[in-house]
Amino acid sequence: MSDTLRLIRRSTWPLTQLGRAAFRFVFPPSCPLCHRDVDLEEPRDLGQRIAPSLCDQCSTGMLPPPSRRCPRCGLPVGPHARTDDGCPHCRSQKFRFRRVIRVGLYDDLLRTACIRAKGTAQSPLAAALANLVWVQEREELDAEQIEVVVPVPRHWTRRLLRPHHAAETISRVLARRLGKPHGRGLLHKIKWTPDQSDLSAARRKLNLKDAFAVRSRPRLLAGKTVLLVDDILTTGTTANECTRALLRAGAAKVIVAVIAVVPPSSR
Repeated sequence: MSDTLRLIRRSTWPLTQLGRAAFRFVFPPSCPLCHRDVDLEEPRDLGQRIAPSLCDQCSTGMLPPPSRRCPRCGLPVGPHARTDDGCPHCRSQKFRFRRVIRVGLYDDLLRTACIRAKGTAQSPLAAALANLVWVQEREELDAEQIEVVVPVPRHWTRRLLRPHHAAETISRVLARRLGKPHGRGLLHKIKWTPDQSDLSAARRKLNLKDAFAVRSRPRLLAGKTVLLVDDILTTGTTANECTRALLRAGAAKVIVAVIAVVPPSSR
């Protein structure tokens, strides 16, 4: 190693340590779900680590056993099932988005994490779940050649009551990981609607009809592949209505990324 390179590394060492200390102050090196200590590997480059991590035990507990999944809706399918035009769960659905990328199903520990990540002051957990999506599905995300990342929005009245929005945190982390623009504020929820969880599948569609719109900067979407991000996908109605608004604004196609997909038996 040359003397010049040694000098540069020595001179940048305090800055690197300061950056790591700042990261650990904002995101302490403990699992945001169970609070066990997490043994973080120090990044080679300052700024490479942009989100907290779950511990190995929690990460392993959230990952489903290896199996085929329907690319259109994200649900598990049998080894010989055809998925060219969807699966038996989604073939009759008129989804506008191209596919769903997810970590697992909305049950057990992953369900617990998703529920908790919605809470106040739970942005570290939401960010850690986003990191899990990146670690597990990086090849799928890279293959889609995403150009802009957009979170599923809430109505402004809900933001007043609960400032933290899990979908926004997850989308911000994925945008940084992908190195693409984060389109927060591109998509708006322009109509207040009752909570979807208390409605039937048919009522969900009516509830969200024309609820979303792109009201500014549509040029950022023109001809682009958009990654639409939410925490949970239930029937796909919300993602479908958001996709409708994005396509109307000029997006070429929409890929959906979520932490978990709710199985039909739990809807």
